[in-house]
Amino acid sequence: MTRSVTAVTSSSSRNRGVLMLAAVFGILSAMLMFAFLSNRGGSDTSVDQALNGSGGAESVLVVSQDIPFGTVITADMVSMQSLPKSAALDGRVGKAEDVVGKVATAPLYKGQQVIDRQFTTFEGQNTLAYKVPPGMRAVSLHVPNESWIVGGLPQPGDHIDFIALTTLTRTDPLTGQERPDIVAGIVAQDVQILAVSQKVVKTIPKLDSKAGTTADSSGAAAVKTDSSAKPLDDGATYEKSLSITLALPPDLAAKVSIVDAMKSDVGQYRLLLRRQGDSEALTGTTTWSSDDVFPAKKR
Repeated sequence: MTRSVTAVTSSSSRNRGVLMLAAVFGILSAMLMFAFLSNRGGSDTSVDQALNGSGGAESVLVVSQDIPFGTVITADMVSMQSLPKSAALDGRVGKAEDVVGKVATAPLYKGQQVIDRQFTTFEGQNTLAYKVPPGMRAVSLHVPNESWIVGGLPQPGDHIDFIALTTLTRTDPLTGQERPDIVAGIVAQDVQILAVSQKVVKTIPKLDSKAGTTADSSGAAAVKTDSSAKPLDDGATYEKSLSITLALPPDLAAKVSIVDAMKSDVGQYRLLLRRQGDSEALTGTTTWSSDDVFPAKKR
């Protein structure tokens, strides 16, 4: 009987010890949670102090949506936002009406602050000189054929690669025989087009009702089918002088000008139009010869 009572007493003591340890761990957990919440509260307080403390806050104008270069700014493209004075940029704009109606002089992205140097009215700045990027020079090239400039389809603001094609004479040092040495090479990459001057005019004689014309549903003039009508010409076209103006650093401007000055049977060029937003530099081979186009057959 004595041994049985002792066992019960020992088991009861162990249970009390477990309960005490659980209580201690519970108190520690509560203390840690309180400390964590206190630290979070302190962080929020620090933000409030940054906005409302000695530095104070300031309302600045920010961009509400991505704005491409050359876009006229409207009221829904910008909004006011409160920021710490220490985060406000120099030249910041404080009112939307200061920029609405002006033109963006650089791409702007959602969330960035608006500064006065990013906009202009372009008053007195309509000349080409204001469109030349820093460090670049504007150079115009003669365009003998539309196919040289991708059918005349590129527009100012597009980017191209400039490829030169030359047909020079190479003399074999052993035989003295001369043969053409045709070389194509990319001279300049990711070049901005500043201006395109192109007109393809259709020569149509001046015809009115007295000359025997009618008008179709589209309003276009057409010759009457009776024998008294004067026939149109064969619809021949003629091209006025074409030119394209590129923005290039001085050294590359000189190189493309050399190609432009060559006679067409000696030197030509082609523009390779880039996809919008593609500014990746080409790597690897950038010069080719006729041997690359027609490699010698292996024997």
